[in-house]
Amino acid sequence: MQQKAEDQGQSRKARRCPICGKPASEAERPFCSRRCADIDLHRWLSGAYAVPVRPDDEPEDSALDEPGPEQG
Repeated sequence: MQQKAEDQGQSRKARRCPICGKPASEAERPFCSRRCADIDLHRWLSGAYAVPVRPDDEPEDSALDEPGPEQG
């Protein structure tokens, strides 16, 4: 059990900033500085990062396209 706790503490110290690769600071984790955190935020807001999505087989709006009893 002691070994596991030491490994976790060591891995936390070994983490690197995802932007520049410098060691991460505790205050700005997982980044090394506020600057790198702001760069990452800008990349998300500008669309440089995107979460990939797969289109559904059937769009949700398809129920609106079908004629209802009143449209007949």
